Amino acid sequence: MRRFLWLSAVLVLVAAASAGAADKVMSVTVDTTQIRATASYLGKVLATLKYGDKVTILDQPADAKGWAKVLGPDKKTQGWVNLSALTTKDVQLASTTGVQQTASSGDVALAGKGFNADVEAQYKAEQKLDYTWVDKMQSFAPPPEQVAAFVAAGGLTEQGGAQ
Repeated sequence: MRRFLWLSAVLVLVAAASAGAADKVMSVTVDTTQIRATASYLGKVLATLKYGDKVTILDQPADAKGWAKVLGPDKKTQGWVNLSALTTKDVQLASTTGVQQTASSGDVALAGKGFNADVEAQYKAEQKLDYTWVDKMQSFAPPPEQVAAFVAAGGLTEQGGAQ
């Protein structure tokens, strides 16, 4: 009888631990991100997530290098999201006037270059540089199918993550 009770207690603890791990919920912290079929920015887009959406973490394998397998907010879509777009903090959409809640894609692009809009404008004026083509390239947004065709035609392979 003791053996049965001990075994039952162990099974309950294992079940509780695995249920807790499966219920790890994270929130989207960027304006938009995608759930992808593979742990790669070149993976097929399965769904688009918005700021504040919550996903359930299904797996975070070490070989996925910064990606997590998730269950989308619709509780149907499963795929991969880069962890840089997620947080364990509870993100709430707030109704505030005059306060920007998220960074725009332009803000992110400027941050990637190390500038904010004022610094970039001053730099352009002082250096007398023409950024027309840089700005034009930043506006390109090819559809995923076109990116996939480019990758295939160039014989490129996805690096990192589960494939």
